[in-house]
Amino acid sequence: MSLFTSLTVAASGMAAQRARTELLVENMANAETTRTPEGGPYRRKDVVFSSAPVEQSFASMLSSKFRRRRDRCRRRD
Repeated sequence: MSLFTSLTVAASGMAAQRARTELLVENMANAETTRTPEGGPYRRKDVVFSSAPVEQSFASMLSSKFRRRRDRCRRRD
């Protein structure tokens, strides 16, 4: 496994856990909500993870971001 593959896997896992944490916070904030705008009680939300094919490799995505940032810095000068 290459370094960039490892970083891609780690970044994907961190993004998934961030989504899960955001919903956890939303569920906690609305735990005592008795009425939603639709009139019913608040229903907790769950995160469902699934795998998806990678559209672009991490290495190519990273290099394109660096190129864009470099070009922006050059335009400022």
